[in-house]
Amino acid sequence: MSYCPKCGAKIDEKMAFCPKCGAPLKVEQPPTAPAPAPAARRAEKEEKREKEEKREKREKGEKYEKREFAFLGPLIGGLILIFLGLMFYFEVTGLIVRGLIGALFLILVGVLIIIGVIYAAMIAARRHPKT
Repeated sequence: MSYCPKCGAKIDEKMAFCPKCGAPLKVEQPPTAPAPAPAARRAEKEEKREKEEKREKREKGEKYEKREFAFLGPLIGGLILIFLGLMFYFEVTGLIVRGLIGALFLILVGVLIIIGVIYAAMIAARRHPKT
């Protein structure tokens, strides 16, 4: 015959709970999973670190690509303003005919767009060469 560890009442060894106070008598421990081997833990940590590094490189690359051509817009805008200023100056001084300014402006814009596309294609070809 045994006694309850909580209240001291007499209990049978086959009982799971004390009939007087209801305290559990047989404590079953949940099965524990074996701890992963240190090598497995290191491999998991290394894999997570590699994934994090790849993600950081990808984000940095995306940020760089977004800034890479940021100068083209202001450069083209500045060149257009300089060109227009020169054309209006030449018109005022009589060196160029008024109807010619519009045609020259469109030619300049087209040339600047073509130069920008060629530059972007060269950068892309340098970054991703054909194998």
